[in-house]
Amino acid sequence: MFYSYDDNFFDTIIKPSITPPKFVFKYVWSVLFLLMFISFILVVLAPQVFIKYLAILVFFVQLSVNLYWTKVFFIDHDIKKAFLIAILLFILVALMIILFLRLSIIAGILQIPYLLWLGFACVLNKLILELNT
Repeated sequence: MFYSYDDNFFDTIIKPSITPPKFVFKYVWSVLFLLMFISFILVVLAPQVFIKYLAILVFFVQLSVNLYWTKVFFIDHDIKKAFLIAILLFILVALMIILFLRLSIIAGILQIPYLLWLGFACVLNKLILELNT
């Protein structure tokens, strides 16, 4: 499920001064998805234990929530709902990191940049909400 971004929407909303240039998002997300993929493979290759299946489930849930945030923000233009989804996503990724760390230290560590970026994204989303309501 891929969505077409509404560049006009993002260009026209009021953004805080901490908003990176648009091209930065493409590169950051490319690196984050690469790290997600590598860590996911490490988890898949981990020994067969219950927590592995829970970690894989949380991985796919957070990935779905991530894609849903994109739809809500860029297609629906619902900044408030997107902010709430971003908070949920942050919590899910924190849980995923905890589970990944129990299976592979490297897999868990590779997810830390994602969590840090999501923290920044939550702040950015909140500021955009405040500036546009």
